[in-house]
Amino acid sequence: MTDSDLTEIREANARIEKAKQAERDARLDLGRAIARVRERGVKQSAIAKELDITREQVRRLEDTARKVDEGQA
Repeated sequence: MTDSDLTEIREANARIEKAKQAERDARLDLGRAIARVRERGVKQSAIAKELDITREQVRRLEDTARKVDEGQA
């Protein structure tokens, strides 16, 4: 294996890690958006239906975002 091969592998792996971080950031953004609309009285069940996920998934997304923002996660 050459240095060039390793560089190619490292670059591909770095793109994967960047994509994983982008997904984590997007999930936090979604959790924050859920929290904002929940504060305006929108029910978890309505959000779940809109997103085609379970109410529990809605709760977890919101909870995770709050914990991160509060420095608990």
